[in-house]
Amino acid sequence: MFNNRRLYKDTAVLAMSAILLALCSVLLLTGCPAIKGQQNISGHSRGQIDLFLKGADDTSVDILFDLTAVDIMAEDGTYREITSTPLNIKSIAVKGRQILLAEKTLPEGRYKKLRLVVKRALIRRKGRMARLALPSGGIEIPINITVYKDQNTSLFLTWDADASVADKYLFNAVKGQVPELSSLLVYVTNEDSNNVSVINRQSGEVVATVRVGRRPRGIAAGLRRDRLRVYVANSGSNSISVIDPTTNKVEQEIPIRFGSAPEGIAVARGPSGEDLIFVTDYGSDTVSVVDGATYQEIDKVDVGNGPIAVAVDPPAETVTASRFLSLEDLNILRNYRERYFNVYVVNKDSRDVSVLRMDLQRRRLEEVVRLSVEWSPVALAIDYQRGKVYVANYGSNRLSVIDIIKVIKGDEKGAVSDISDVGTSVTGVVVDPSFDRLYLLREVPGEIMIIRPFSEDYYTADTVMPLVIGTIPVGTSPRSIIMDPEARNLYVVNRGSDNVSVVDKTAREVERVIPVGKKPYGIAMFPY
Repeated sequence: MFNNRRLYKDTAVLAMSAILLALCSVLLLTGCPAIKGQQNISGHSRGQIDLFLKGADDTSVDILFDLTAVDIMAEDGTYREITSTPLNIKSIAVKGRQILLAEKTLPEGRYKKLRLVVKRALIRRKGRMARLALPSGGIEIPINITVYKDQNTSLFLTWDADASVADKYLFNAVKGQVPELSSLLVYVTNEDSNNVSVINRQSGEVVATVRVGRRPRGIAAGLRRDRLRVYVANSGSNSISVIDPTTNKVEQEIPIRFGSAPEGIAVARGPSGEDLIFVTDYGSDTVSVVDGATYQEIDKVDVGNGPIAVAVDPPAETVTASRFLSLEDLNILRNYRERYFNVYVVNKDSRDVSVLRMDLQRRRLEEVVRLSVEWSPVALAIDYQRGKVYVANYGSNRLSVIDIIKVIKGDEKGAVSDISDVGTSVTGVVVDPSFDRLYLLREVPGEIMIIRPFSEDYYTADTVMPLVIGTIPVGTSPRSIIMDPEARNLYVVNRGSDNVSVVDKTAREVERVIPVGKKPYGIAMFPY
């Protein structure tokens, strides 16, 4: 009984010990396996560590504790602090969820122990909160990991609150499961963490963290099925990191020599099936073209001022029958794609879009067309079913619509129209042709706006408000949005809240929130 002081004290000590042991019982490492011959550790070289905590999928016990610090012990016995940010952790709140406890750079070397410093622990029973006794000296967890230079080590803890207080506070050991890597992965760039979070779409959890260049922003998945790669534009180090998704390691760092401050990135399929990479260089008003087979920068294209986003025509085989295009327009598109493909570049500071006509066989630029749009364009999406490109204008309440067929015909003046009254601060666009919907991501107030596109004649009426289907609240300052290949869920990168919202587009609600690194920016996944 809780009103028995001695029984309470004895059981409380056992309870908290069991809780903390259960919390600490699972620790595992991914992303940085031991490498033979790499034992000469330099005290000046540093790697990165991320520490995650996941609650049980179900729990009936209401327990909370205040975590004030986490330290890690090196092989020589010295401790280094990896976080001193206080966290209030509740068993109900973390049920089935994964949270990021700490992110820190550490000197290269082996580490043997974690120490969690807990200030207070409480358990709710029969409507009352009871304080639990804490072990002196913090909670120590034995580990055996090696941190390597410019690589990331991800550690995962799980806490089963029910198991930790089962059978009248007797401890039941909890064993962890190694996160399984899957082909169903999502990659998110974290600009202030200099890394990429890797999320398993099936489990909805971070399964790895990949150290890349400085200030990673744009990210794109390759198109080669026989050699999958993920490409990251590092704005701060003027390079592209190439990630091998089978190992979640950087296999190559490609320097950008012809431009500066790479921002957006997109991949097209070359004539031999190779990846052809296009990178917007915000600082030099250019686009760099990189050969995905040789990892060489093969061309530089002058565009507008402040190129920030880029998209390329999808593979030619996607030009199929369309209920939105006439047979004549469909044939024009098919004939065009036999020789060319377009690259669309959003120029934020000059308020226009550069359309690059690329010769498919020669992989060379044929022509650049500039199309004026609205204030501060920042993102775009291609809708091949309608033959349109939608441009999100951050500083305007109009969504610009580019008619691809008119661009092909050379009708540049008549190629751009607008959808009015979509609200300002739009940072992303996703096309959903199967549901005949557009999803617009708005930074303020932090929501997805769902609209139904109209016919081309409808766009000419500037005062007509589009049919708004609904809105879905997401996180703080959302920056990027993408839809999975199955067209079931939307993934939203919330830059202000350091997480990703997974949205069920049918139910129109957030079904999961996934923690990532600091100031997340871009997101990518493989289209199959």
